[in-house]
Amino acid sequence: MRPNRLRQSIAAGRPVIGPILQEIPDSPDLVEFFGSAGFDFVVIDGEHGGVEVGTARNLARAADASGITPLARVPSVDYGRILALLDSGIQGIILAHCNTVEEAESLVRATKYPPRGVRGAATGSRVAQFGYGPTAREKLELADAETMCLGLIEEPRALDAIEGMLAVDGFDGCFLGPGDMSLAMGREFYGGAETHPDVAATIDRVRQQTLAAGKLVMEPAGSGAAARSLIDKGVQIVVLQFGQFFRAAADTYLRTARGETS
Repeated sequence: MRPNRLRQSIAAGRPVIGPILQEIPDSPDLVEFFGSAGFDFVVIDGEHGGVEVGTARNLARAADASGITPLARVPSVDYGRILALLDSGIQGIILAHCNTVEEAESLVRATKYPPRGVRGAATGSRVAQFGYGPTAREKLELADAETMCLGLIEEPRALDAIEGMLAVDGFDGCFLGPGDMSLAMGREFYGGAETHPDVAATIDRVRQQTLAAGKLVMEPAGSGAAARSLIDKGVQIVVLQFGQFFRAAADTYLRTARGETS
């Protein structure tokens, strides 16, 4: 287990920024591109992107090669799948639709070794440097300390459980999802997730709760200006929405090249 550069940057007070690879989920070259560009992490998408463990292993290798931290989003607490992702080199797990204290607790248990969790030891795995390096005990202690656990808060029914989730030992914080939150709150809100006052108030409330508890907040931003706004609000981890970012860049390029003004 390598030290988690993401944790180090956050501990030093530096906000971190990275993409979630939902639209192009399985390209090691793209991971290396973002590392070379200067981003801090990449989220490998096992939910909408459907990335399997074997592919995640190669994406984690690309992240290591380019000096960024590989995280993975999973659709549920599948102990076997999470174990395999962590053994392949993933340094943090994001649980989609994390709605209860029990789910937050299960996530932590899946990522930690006994006695805190149930993660099985494989001291010859890729993440354990194939048996080389530090002692087995040192590897287990480092993995427990460095692996991140985040819950994606994207449904109103999670709101009553936030306080309990934040009290779970080993639960690092909340990834706030305004898009699905707006859809779950009512279809008429969808498409205006960032601007609808009810959605914005809900997201702001969870952000403030999480920061007040001394935990991490992760939020998406489609532009540099939006990212700066989140950082000014205390958000430590900003997620670049790759598809939105790429579409905006492509549209601007084509309009300029074609002499279009609108």
